[in-house]
Amino acid sequence: MLSASTEQNLSKLTNQHGASLIEVLVTMLIVSLGLLGQAGVIALSAKASHSAFLRSQATLLSYDIVERLRLNRAQAVAGNFTINFAPAGSSPSGSVPSGTEIQNVELRNWKTNLENSLPNGDGQVTVDGGGNVTINIRWSEVVKGAADGTITPTTFTTQSLI
Repeated sequence: MLSASTEQNLSKLTNQHGASLIEVLVTMLIVSLGLLGQAGVIALSAKASHSAFLRSQATLLSYDIVERLRLNRAQAVAGNFTINFAPAGSSPSGSVPSGTEIQNVELRNWKTNLENSLPNGDGQVTVDGGGNVTINIRWSEVVKGAADGTITPTTFTTQSLI
């Protein structure tokens, strides 16, 4: 036979109805808030990763045009490879003068690569008489943290000597 105090303790345990259900609900609330926070971090990480990918593409494309200029250094130093951004509303590769001269072919290929690799990608090349090159590449990107998905131009600039 059980003592009186043990019987009282057992009766207290059997009279607790619903306490486990409240504990489960609180636990589910805490876990769901944690998962919601984790989803936000994953979304922000994906956006930053895409931005880094676009910047890497711009870097590779700037190396591409520098190598094209080095292969045709005399033409580049003479100013034949200097080109501006395309006018608003026109295709970047369409803004390159037509013709089969090497500078037109190389610039058209480069601007086509910009269009295909970057959203609304375009580029500008400036070469001075000493072989100093300034390359500006721009593309459109969703603003980080903007709830309305605002798109803004991003510009990448690099300089080199050919």
